This record gives sequence, structure tokens and C-alpha cells, in this order.
Amino acid sequence: MFVTSGRLLKRKESFPMEDIQAVDIALSAEPSPDLPEALQAPTRQVGRGFMFALTASAISLYILYAGIGALLLPFQIGLLAPGSKVAILSFFTSITVLIALFANPLAGAFSDRTTSRFGRRRPWILVGGLLTVVGLLFMWRATSIPLLFIGYCFVELFSNIALATLVATIPDQVPENQRGTVSGIFGLATGLGGILGAILAGQIFKSAPTNAYVVMFLIVLLTTIPFALFLHDKVLPKGYMPAFHLGAFLKNFWVNPRKYPDFGWAWLTRFVPFVGYFLGITYIFYYLEDVVKYPAALQGASTFSIIAAVVSLLSTVLGGFLSDRLKRRKLFVIAGMCIMAISFLLLALFQSWIAVLVAAAVLGFGLGAYLAVDVAIVTLVLPSAKNRAKDMGIINIANTLPHSVAPVLAGFILALTHSYSFLYIAATIFVLLGILTVMPIKAVR
Repeated sequence: MFVTSGRLLKRKESFPMEDIQAVDIALSAEPSPDLPEALQAPTRQVGRGFMFALTASAISLYILYAGIGALLLPFQIGLLAPGSKVAILSFFTSITVLIALFANPLAGAFSDRTTSRFGRRRPWILVGGLLTVVGLLFMWRATSIPLLFIGYCFVELFSNIALATLVATIPDQVPENQRGTVSGIFGLATGLGGILGAILAGQIFKSAPTNAYVVMFLIVLLTTIPFALFLHDKVLPKGYMPAFHLGAFLKNFWVNPRKYPDFGWAWLTRFVPFVGYFLGITYIFYYLEDVVKYPAALQGASTFSIIAAVVSLLSTVLGGFLSDRLKRRKLFVIAGMCIMAISFLLLALFQSWIAVLVAAAVLGFGLGAYLAVDVAIVTLVLPSAKNRAKDMGIINIANTLPHSVAPVLAGFILALTHSYSFLYIAATIFVLLGILTVMPIKAVR
């Protein structure tokens, strides 16, 4: 409900992985004369201005995932096709998340090779932000299911391009000893985005909820565009990186988990619990409408988001601070998963409005603890300095793919059992299985 959602040169050699590996140099705090400045591990501490701008830009994108995917989209589908709302929402979500699935790593790979004088990340953040606005305008004026679908595809594609390159600025700009703090602050974007998205979609424009799109595109314009324009993005020299080739890229679409096991486990640490997470939150609007029989389902779903996001915000700040102090990352991930599982179990066992409110608070606390250190863990297990954005894009697939898998799985569970209780039990199981994926990571304590 407030995550996701959701993850584009110039040497004449081909792009086989062995060519890349031959020149890859692991991230190091020590400068290397063999690497251009754009690929050097950052050593300079980032300031509050960078942290604020990064967080604000991420918030603007997470507002979309919170306000649209969980609230405005099911609301609009319910108005345009009330008899088929569950099936259509499942179709929308699955298809658009598959778009995001490829947008993340492709945007990362292209930005890794961009030799523009404006840097590697800035052009993609700028283009992604501007074209996201176009999609928002399209959804705002949509009067049919096909038009709504086209607009939503546009938003998903270009917001993920912007987000993939935005996240890549963390390993580009932030030294290792600040990763936990910046990860925690970046995690605030999820909570604050959830709050603002829920307020915009469900509370402010009660008589005309789709007017929230106007505010959303203004927020995107006022955050991502200035961040892209003022980011100190180092220029990659021409001729250093191999040229991009689609066939070779698809062949090497996944980093070899045997060669880089920590990276593989980190990917699963996102994927498995997020399948459970999206099983639990994708249909909260219809759960309130059809099971709890809450009279104002849109406002109820908005309230759920706000409570969860506020608690998540507080938990994220605390978790990021404590993880840096204690030098422990796994502890917070495991605790977060256990707490999230409790929230879904509450929804399975107690189908009432009070239970929904309690579950929202519990979910927010667990998610915040998880998000506080998740980005820090990922940035510490990246295989290559030269392909940070591509690798971060692959990691972001673990966020977006569950958003596609979960609706299909949820539709199957609901069709088979006709029970939301079984749906939330399944969500509980998936979140708990995530604990088994974080334990084998050796590079992180």
C-alpha cells in the first residue's frame, strides 16, 4: 500500500559478462587510479542537503504507489467496471508491474553507460520524472478502462526509470559509514509517501478523488526535477564501459548467485517477504468493502495507509540509527518480518474495523524496522562498482516482481477458497519464509 509499488557508452567491445568481470574492481574506500572518478567508491560525507533532496524525490514517487495503486486505481476501476473489479485490478497490477520489472534493470544498465556531460544519473531521473507527469495527466482524464490502463502503464514505466536511477545515487554518492543512516532516511520516503498519498487520494478530495492526480504531478515536478538539475553527478569518460547489447544483457540479466551468493540471498530477502506483503495489502480496499463492510471503503483504506505509514516512519528512523550504532543489520530485518507477519495474522483471524486499525499499526512498525536497513544491506553486497545501477535495478525487481506475482496468487487463493482469511494466512507464511533468506548473507552481520 505504501511500497511497491515499485525498479536508460561507448566502447566497441561486446557486453559478455566475462568482459565486464575482467575490468570490474570491487568497491573500496581507497581511491584507485585505475578507475575513473565516476566509479570510485565515495569517501566524502554527504550533507543534509543531499539527504533532504534525495528523500523528497523518493517521497514524490512513493506517493504515486501509495495513492494510485492501492486507492485511486481500485476506486476508478470500481466506478468504470464494478462487476469485474477484482479481475481487472489483478490484470492491471500484473501487467504494469511486469513493465516495471524490465524498466528497472534496463534503466540502470543504460545509466551505467551514459557518458553525457550532465552525468550518468541526472538525464534519466529528469526524463523519468517528466514523463511520469504525462502518465498522471492521462489517468486524471481517463473515462474508460483502456484509457486508464494506458495511463497507468505510462506512470509505472517512467516512475520506475526515475526511481531506479535515483536509488543508484546512494552507492554513487554515500560512503559506507553513512549507508545505514541514509538508508533509514531514504526509508522515510516510504512512510511519508504512504501518508501523503493516502491523504491526497482518500481524505482531501472526498467528493472527487481523482483530482489528487493534479497535486501528485506538481509534487513530482517540484522534487525530482530540481534533484536531477542540482545533483553533483560525476561524468563517465567515453570509451570506458562496453557498449550496451540487448541480447547479451538479457543473457546476463541475473547476477550469478553462485559467484555472488550474498547478492542472491539479498535479492531473495526482498522478494520472498514482499510477496507476502503485497498479498496482504493489494486488496485491502476490497477487503474493507466486501468483508468488513466498512461504509466508506476508500477513506478506510486511506486511514489504514496513514496509520501504517506514520508508525513505519518512526520505526524506520529508530531502526536506521540503532543499526548504525549496533553494527547489526540482520537483526532488524528478521524482527521486521516477524512483526509484519503478526499484522497479517490479525487480519486473517479478526475481520473487524478495530482489527484493521491495530493491524495497520503493527504492519507499519514491522515494515519500518525492515526498511531501515534493507537498502544498507543491498549496497554492501553489490558485485561490481561499474554496474551499480544495473545491479540495484535487478535488486529492485525483487520489489516489483512480487507486486505482479501476488495479485495472480491472491486471485487463485480467493477463487479457490472464497476467503480472505486464507489470503492473509498465505501472506503471513511468505513473510516468515523471508527469515530463511537473510540468515545466509555473510557480508552483513
